[in-house]
Amino acid sequence: MDEAIAKKALRMFTYGLYMVSSAADGDVSAMTSNWITQVSFHPRMLALAVEVDSHSLEVIRKSGVFAVNVYESGQRELAAHFSRLTAKVGNKLAGREYTLGSTGCPLLPEALAAVECRVVFEHPVGDHVLFVGEVVDAHLNREGEPLTMKEAGFRYSG
Repeated sequence: MDEAIAKKALRMFTYGLYMVSSAADGDVSAMTSNWITQVSFHPRMLALAVEVDSHSLEVIRKSGVFAVNVYESGQRELAAHFSRLTAKVGNKLAGREYTLGSTGCPLLPEALAAVECRVVFEHPVGDHVLFVGEVVDAHLNREGEPLTMKEAGFRYSG
């Protein structure tokens, strides 16, 4: 396989950008993610891939819950803020306004919407861990267009 061609082809996949959050035992996590998809209608379920060295991985495992906050088109800087490594910058939610959802996960008021999930499945997949979560709550802050990887100019896939 030609690695350059594979990378180009995979970068043609369309992705949204989201802030994924969780909280457990006084520890909160927040990260920008793009590997999220709905995998079931009944019950509503999402799949989320989290890097094995991510701070969020352990928080999600401890809490058994996560929230997906939908960035709005134009919120590239907000997405960039939450994409920084926790090990380098510390708590990415420090000094930011947020509320706690019914699962205890941080929710951003500037996000278009959010869904809260309870983890029902976890499986290692290469350099990530795949979580499947059942949607247990949903929030709509306002109508708008979601931010995409293409608009933001981020390069993660491939």
